[in-house]
Formats: sequence, C-alpha cells, structure tokens
Amino acid sequence: MLRHLLCCALALARPLAAQSELAAARGLVHAVPGALPTAIGYLNVAEDSWLLSQAVKDAEQTKVPSPTSVFQVRFAHGWIMVDAAMDREIAATANDTSGFHDDRYARAVAALRGAGLIVVTHEHYDHIGTVTHSAAADELAPRTMLTRAQMASLLHNPGATRIPFDSTRAGRYIVFDYDRVLPIAPGVVLIKAPGHTPGSQVVYVKLASGREVILSGDVAWHRVGIETERGKPDSATRHEDRAAIAGELAWLHQAERTGVTVVVSHDGDQLDTLARQGILSKGLVARP
Repeated sequence: MLRHLLCCALALARPLAAQSELAAARGLVHAVPGALPTAIGYLNVAEDSWLLSQAVKDAEQTKVPSPTSVFQVRFAHGWIMVDAAMDREIAATANDTSGFHDDRYARAVAALRGAGLIVVTHEHYDHIGTVTHSAAADELAPRTMLTRAQMASLLHNPGATRIPFDSTRAGRYIVFDYDRVLPIAPGVVLIKAPGHTPGSQVVYVKLASGREVILSGDVAWHRVGIETERGKPDSATRHEDRAAIAGELAWLHQAERTGVTVVVSHDGDQLDTLARQGILSKGLVARP
C-alpha cells in the first residue's frame, strides 16, 4: 500500500519557489491520500554522553546524554521507519560500542522488517548502517528509500559513511531524487537539507491530532543548537557546509516559533522530555 502511494507521491514533488520549506511541506500534507499518522515512536539503540560544547559551538562544558535513535511514524495499518542505526559490527569499526544495547537493536530490526517504507535523514553509519551493512540489509533494501546523494556517498565516499558498500547491491534500493520537498505518505513530507552531508534531509510529520513534528536528523546535535542558531564546534564541521547549516538552523528555529516540535536525534534529554509530554512515544511497536 505504502509503495503504491510512493509512486503517486513522486509525481507530486515540486520546487519551493518563493515558499518556505515549512510552508511547502504543510501544503503537501494531503498530497498522498489517506489518514494521517497517529503517533511517532522512538528507541535509543545506544546510549552515550558528551559535553554540550562538543555538540554546540561555545556551549557549556556540561555533560549531556547522546543516544543513537530510530523513529517510527505510525499509521492505523502500518508504519514508516526514519533512520536505522547500526549493528554492533559497524559500531565497532567506528569505535562506538559504548552503551550499545543488543536487545534494543533487535527490537529496532524487527520494526524495520515490518515497515512499509524506510527513510534515512542522512548517510552516516549511525543512521543508515542497518539498511546497508547488516544481516538484515538485503531484506530491508527493497523498502528502503535512498536519495541519489545518499547513494553517491555510499558508493564514492566510504571514508565519510564508515560503511563498506558493494556497488552491485545499489539496484536493490528505492533510489530517487527530488527538488526540495517530497510527500511520501499521508502527512509525511521529506525536505532536502544538505549541509551536514550531501544527502541530508529532514522529515516533516503532521499527526492526526494536528501536531506538527520535524525529525531533523543531524542538522544540530542538541536542541540548544537550534534554540541559539549555533552550529557544531569547528572541530566537528570540517566536512559540513556551514552556510547551509546556518540557514537550516534559522528556519528550524522559526518553525519552533510557529509551534512545530523539532526533534534532534542525538539529544537524549529532549527525547525524554518529549516522551513525558506525550509528543513522542518511547519504544517501538511490532504490529499496528
């Protein structure tokens, strides 16, 4: 069903022209027919921490939690997964196994296997690893949407993605492109946001309750970065387009001012707060 809706949606992608990213996404909420999603769940596959100053330039030297998360946009009869984390093998190659939870990872893989579609906010190993290099990768590939920029990084820049990728497998994925915005399901719109990586995008979600949420990937590593419109420290931005990130932080901050909840993937405190507020649901479901 969702694959059929995607085929319709690809024809509806359009440039932003004079519209803002948020206005364009709002205008496409009903471009794909059907009932809007009912909830967004999340699960932290790995738990770690770092100094806030490592996530936001000139921030305090305060230790904050930094999880690796996956998200589940739930409908009455299925779900879309946003981001896929990485298995322990890929985490080990990046020297990033501290706080890795095998039981949670197994639950994430089960949710990925049951998803109608899978999208990733960008092509770094902790967001894309499971769908490109894991025991489940070949099974997940036919339901995984990768932009041409994301696929190009996998094929030509493995040093940045930290993922070995066999080019003969590229044709197994849904490889696509769009200008600035693309509806992929009722209430779910992709918005291009290159900067952190060439293939970065954010996911706008309009829930049946009327709440608006943006899953922002790694545009910022902590909500303070959006609130203050400050990027990551210089040591972490050598490969980023800093001008693009600055613009994205500004429009995400403006989106927050209009009542949109901007979710930052690696901000553990924010995820916990949003769960307590009922905006996100902690945990994943294995069936509708």
